[in-house]
Amino acid sequence: MARKLTQRKTAGKHVTKATLPDGLLNPAPVPYKVADTSITALQVYHNPDRRPSGDGPWNNEADKVSWIDNETGLGCIMLRQKNGTISGYVGVNPEHPLFGYEADAVPVGVSNTVHGGVTYGKACEVNRFERQAHGKPRQERYTVCHTTWVRTVQDYRTVQTTEDEFHEDLWWLGFDTDHPGDFVPGGRYGEGRKGDVYRDQSFVYANCIELARKLKSLIEKGSDRATPTSAPLGLPAPTERHGE
Repeated sequence: MARKLTQRKTAGKHVTKATLPDGLLNPAPVPYKVADTSITALQVYHNPDRRPSGDGPWNNEADKVSWIDNETGLGCIMLRQKNGTISGYVGVNPEHPLFGYEADAVPVGVSNTVHGGVTYGKACEVNRFERQAHGKPRQERYTVCHTTWVRTVQDYRTVQTTEDEFHEDLWWLGFDTDHPGDFVPGGRYGEGRKGDVYRDQSFVYANCIELARKLKSLIEKGSDRATPTSAPLGLPAPTERHGE
């Protein structure tokens, strides 16, 4: 269903001393080759605990890649899951008509843009830089959060920032690649069923870009598509926001 959110409170400036996050390969933006092109990756993480065992098409893939799509300006993430597959996500800001919509509320015309449909709809996840977290903060290498250019000026060893700068009000819509016919490296069937296809980063990247374009089309200036074409399963759109 659609989620109601309220304005996040601004935190005061603070300084955090931290070592380079586990698995992060780039403290600054770097070129990253994917799908016969090169993107400017803001984060490139290796997560050995999620890397499939043995040789395979995943050999030269990172396990989390965050970037901003040049055409739409929307933040995108590719993140490997515990079962070895890769999921894709695109973030939208509070002005977007689908901000706050959970996966089952996303209109079919948008959901069908990606492989298997939209299966994820959540706010930025709590991270290790947040002053207060619900329980133990999630490690950044696993979070669906943070793809802004603020990251390009971060010194991970002496961080000076505000909570708002690093914890944007973004809503992430995403999809996964463990549907029937998808090869799941860590799945219950071991090597998978005959004919199953591993959905690599090139595949996930292409789906992320298509979703970003679709989401951007909903807010194009002067477009008659400024609002969703169908109601989210009969549920109202979010009218206000609340803090986590």
